[in-house]
Amino acid sequence: MKLDNMNLEPIIVKAIDRIEGLGWDLEFAQSISKEYKKFLELCSSNPDLPIVPSKYVDEFWHLHILDTQKYYQDCEEYLGYFLHHFPYFGMRGKDDETNLLNAWEGTLKLYEKHYGIKPDEKLWEGSNRCPNCGKRCSNKEGVFEEERPTLATYQSIN
Repeated sequence: MKLDNMNLEPIIVKAIDRIEGLGWDLEFAQSISKEYKKFLELCSSNPDLPIVPSKYVDEFWHLHILDTQKYYQDCEEYLGYFLHHFPYFGMRGKDDETNLLNAWEGTLKLYEKHYGIKPDEKLWEGSNRCPNCGKRCSNKEGVFEEERPTLATYQSIN
């Protein structure tokens, strides 16, 4: 896999830092970096599906995105396109919550099909509301409308 060569050491360093990062231990951060690469591979090989990262993979992804130059270069070199992050999936009403849950379940099944094993529950415990989607995904059944929430709509559904 081409992604095996992606150097995520700076992101691992950030993840283990107790002041600026997440305070993870080294072994956990290295395990999550491997799962992050699997997430990227699933995104790359399934461009029309909503691939939802686990909570920890999403946190690692956020750290990668914060290094904007590296993230851009890594996306171009290893994916061939910029992988957008759309952090509103699941928070735009009940249908959106349902779509997120379905996408999460679909991601877990796709992971098992692709890798021949179920994702480690300790590393893939729950999801955040962040899928991989952005402008690359098709707009199937309203899952990827780029409508961003407003305070008025958010307050009316919460």
